[in-house]
Amino acid sequence: MKIVLIIVLLLAMGGGLYLASMIFKGQKPELSAAGIHGIVALVLLGLVGYLAYSWHETKLWIALGVMIMASGGGLYLVSNHKKGEPGPKSAVVIHAVFAIIGITLCILSII
Repeated sequence: MKIVLIIVLLLAMGGGLYLASMIFKGQKPELSAAGIHGIVALVLLGLVGYLAYSWHETKLWIALGVMIMASGGGLYLVSNHKKGEPGPKSAVVIHAVFAIIGITLCILSII
């Protein structure tokens, strides 16, 4: 399960880096890329929740809470995207900070 967690983490991070780089370049990323990133992140939330429950790991519970907060920022960014407005760069940074904290906690819990 550790390998699956790492693979899903890498997929979510890769999608997030792509989307953030597009926004910081001033370009509008495709909605399909945001959708794929969101689906992978949702799978990641489910996986972290399952592992936190089965492994009784406190860091994973905290990571799950932080990632849920990050998903709120992601939903805000997608709602702006659907309106045709680019997401504010500050919201992208806040979303990324929460995601990075969650990812770091996940990595620390499996090493």
